[in-house]
Amino acid sequence: MTDNSQPPSRAQIIHEIIWSEAFPWWILFKAAGVAFSPAVILLATLATAGTWAGFSAIDSFGLPTGGLTQTSSTIAGCATCEPTEILLPTPSKVVLPTISSQIAELPVPVREFLALITTPWNPLATWSEFIGSLLRCIWFLLVWSIFAPSITRYVALRLVDEELPGFREVLRFGVVKWPAAFNSAAFVFLGIVALAVPGGLLGLVMRFDWGLAVIGVIWPLILAGAVILAILGIGLAAGWPLMVAAVSVERGDSFQAISTAFSYLYQRPLHFAFYGLVACILAVLGFFAAGLFADTTVLFALWAGSFGMGHERTSEVILAITRGSADPRWGIQILQFWTDGLRVLLGSFGWGFFWCVVPAIYLLLRQSVDATELDEIVLDEPGTQSSVPQ
Repeated sequence: MTDNSQPPSRAQIIHEIIWSEAFPWWILFKAAGVAFSPAVILLATLATAGTWAGFSAIDSFGLPTGGLTQTSSTIAGCATCEPTEILLPTPSKVVLPTISSQIAELPVPVREFLALITTPWNPLATWSEFIGSLLRCIWFLLVWSIFAPSITRYVALRLVDEELPGFREVLRFGVVKWPAAFNSAAFVFLGIVALAVPGGLLGLVMRFDWGLAVIGVIWPLILAGAVILAILGIGLAAGWPLMVAAVSVERGDSFQAISTAFSYLYQRPLHFAFYGLVACILAVLGFFAAGLFADTTVLFALWAGSFGMGHERTSEVILAITRGSADPRWGIQILQFWTDGLRVLLGSFGWGFFWCVVPAIYLLLRQSVDATELDEIVLDEPGTQSSVPQ
C-alpha cells in the first residue's frame, strides 16, 4: 500500500526585518519633519532676526564681506594699472573645473554664507574684508550658540520620543549651554591662529624676491604643515554643528564636543557625506513644501481681496508690493513689510531645517563610531521638563 502522506516539512526560520535597524538613516526623515514644528520655526526666526540685526550694525560701519574665491586688486607700485581680477591658484580649478564653476550656480543665500565663512581665510581678502567677515562670523556664532543648542536639544528629545521641554525650558538650555557651544568653535579658531603665526613670519620674508626663492625651496614643508591647518579648518566649518549636537545630546563641555566632532567627522567621512546628501535631498523637498505653502497663502489672500478691489486696483497694488521701492502710501509699506516678513520666515525655516537634521546626523555617526544606540541621550534633571504642543 502506497503511503500518500506528505513528509514532515522542515522548520522554517522567519527573520523579522526591523527597518529602523536595517536603514538607520531613516531617522533623518523624522528629523526633517520636526522642522515644521512651531517651536523650531519660532527659535529659528528669533535667531535669524538677531543675526540680521547684528549684520546690519556691522554694515553701518561700511565693512564688506568680500568674495568667495576671488577678489580684485591693484598691483602695488603701478598707479596707472587697472584693477586686475586675481584667481586663487587652487588645484580644483584645473582638476575639477566643473565643481569650481558650480559655486556660481548656488542659490544666493548659500553663496553669501559661503563667502562669509571663507573670506577670513582668503589670502586675497583686504583688511576691511577680513575684519568685516570676521566680525560677522563672531556675531553669527554668538547668536546661534544660544539658539542652535535649543533647537538641537528639542529635536534630539523628539527623535528619542522623550518628554518635550517647554519653550522657556528649551531656550534656557541654550542660554546655559551657550559657553560650551561658542567656546568649541573659539578654541579651534584660536588653535588655527596660533599655528598660522609661523606662516605669517615667513610671509615677511616673502616680501623680498630673495625671500621668495628661499621659501620656494622649502614650500613643500610649508604645505605639509598647512595640512594641519586644513584639518582644523575643515573640522571647524563642518564639525561645529556636530559640536553643538554633542553639547545638546551629551550635555558635555566644549572640549568633549571638539573631541567628539573631530573623531566622528574624520573617522566616518563617507558616512558624513552620505547623511549630508540625504539631508540635502530632504531640504529641497522641505523647501518646496514650505515655499508652496507660503506662496499659496499669499495667493489666496490677494485672490480674496481682488473681488473687492477689482482688476485694475488689484494689479496696481500687486505691482507696488513687488516693485520693492519706497512707496509713499503707508498701506503699501505695511503690505511690503508683511510680505518681507514671510520671506524672512521662509529663510528661518531653512535654518531650522538645518539644525533639525544635525542631531540626527550626530546620532547616526555616534552609532557607527561608538556603537551607541540611537535612543540614548543624556536627559535633563528630573522636574525640569514640561510638555509642549508638537
